[in-house]
Amino acid sequence: MDSKRYVIGIDAGTTGCRTVIFNLRGDEIASGYKENPLRYPQAGWVECSPQAIIDNCYDSTREAIGKSGIDPQDIASVSFTMMRSSFVLRDEDGGFVRDIIMWQDLRNAEMLPWMEQQLAEHGMTADDLYDITGFPLGQVWPSSKIYWVKKHHPELYERTALIHSIHALVMKAYGADDYIDDTDDAGWWQIVDGDTFQYDHKLAGIFGVDAAKYSKNVPSGTVAGAVTREVAEKTGLAEGTPLVVGSGDHQCAAVGLGNITEGMASLVLGTAGVIVAQSEQPVRDPNRKAHVIGSALHKWEIEGHASAAASSFKWVRQTFGQLEMTAQELTGIDCYDLLTRQAAQSRPGAQGLVFVPWLAGAACPFYNADARGAFVGMTFGHNKSDIVRAAMEGVCYEMRAMIDAINQAGLPDFEFFRISGGAARSPLWNQISADVYGKPVETVKAKEATALGAAMIGAVGTGVFGSLKEAVDEMVHVVGRWEPVEANVKVYDDMYRIFDGTYHALSDRVYPAVAAAQGF
Repeated sequence: MDSKRYVIGIDAGTTGCRTVIFNLRGDEIASGYKENPLRYPQAGWVECSPQAIIDNCYDSTREAIGKSGIDPQDIASVSFTMMRSSFVLRDEDGGFVRDIIMWQDLRNAEMLPWMEQQLAEHGMTADDLYDITGFPLGQVWPSSKIYWVKKHHPELYERTALIHSIHALVMKAYGADDYIDDTDDAGWWQIVDGDTFQYDHKLAGIFGVDAAKYSKNVPSGTVAGAVTREVAEKTGLAEGTPLVVGSGDHQCAAVGLGNITEGMASLVLGTAGVIVAQSEQPVRDPNRKAHVIGSALHKWEIEGHASAAASSFKWVRQTFGQLEMTAQELTGIDCYDLLTRQAAQSRPGAQGLVFVPWLAGAACPFYNADARGAFVGMTFGHNKSDIVRAAMEGVCYEMRAMIDAINQAGLPDFEFFRISGGAARSPLWNQISADVYGKPVETVKAKEATALGAAMIGAVGTGVFGSLKEAVDEMVHVVGRWEPVEANVKVYDDMYRIFDGTYHALSDRVYPAVAAAQGF
């Protein structure tokens, strides 16, 4: 391995597939990206072709290899990360039974009361389910989506011989020995013991599914195959390059941010918003809101999840930022930079304007599929700068709600946060984050922390580094730090209470009525 100077992380994400090549110092050498052809058959439904994801990963790898100018023989490993909570159904011949129902899909709301009913018939509650699995009832997880398929398309479920995640989809396509998922992410099926990550056949029986249909899981860092000749021709990789089992996107992002110990947490403000905290032993949220998942350290993580996060800011751009998007086409100046410059003209708290970013329902800690986005407190005195700033602040308020939930799980206090995702590229947004959370925030050199984390897992799996700590020491580099401003912290404490109160004021009557009017 001494001659191997590069490692690759392949990220099969929600909106697209990305391949990134890194050297052993964590520097990005080259990357490739292909956008996924997401489909929206009706309001609230999101699907994607599994073959399109495979092809996009191949194409992104070929693009990255072509840009890099490196000898593919110098690549030590290829490892994988993926959007979590999405699933693939295969028949006995390995064919696809139907397109992927993506994690953001809302069609499964009807199955949550059914799940509670099934539990009740067996003398259990949703709290009991959380205590076993580490997952509350929620619309994001694939469990209820699989049950939706079984209810509405029983013939498809009967045809299904194997249910696996996007990890197995892509890894097998590159030459893995089998359809292999990582143990870290077994919990998403919600029929898995949250302490051991083994299938619980009793739970599977309660929900009427066969655990034998679900994928084989092995620990991240396991070498599970090698690039085949056919894949080498499609991607530009060298035949025989080791394929290493990776982990979910946010477990990998935690590694790529250096979040491998208790006492810190990592925040991803991307398509989704996620907080990740490490735990040395099995953990639960006493309020049963934050979910528990496996760690790439082969331990445990407790996480909070937001369905929209920075993607709600993309909606703000598309809705209010036509001028900035036109300016980007003419000048090359990023439209997000233009928008955040305007936001800087508004004072902290946006003159009392609150944005609730639940454009895809509310996840942790509320888990309310009926919740919807809104600007609250609008007056004639508010302008576009206030709207943009309120949107940025609202995303941070939602993250703070998750931080507050995880703070009750008994972990050591968080001393600081590491941030990644599109929002982390904005100094203003980083300062807002520090002020809203009341703790320092840091950013790292790698723009693609998720792919870096996967590449680091691959490097450890093939012996390039002896441990993830050694890989972090060599490949993760802090480049920015923002301290909370005391006066702003006071403002945001007050505004956060309004944010929290907004949810409780609307949750019982308004949100269900709005959801019903929208056909959910």
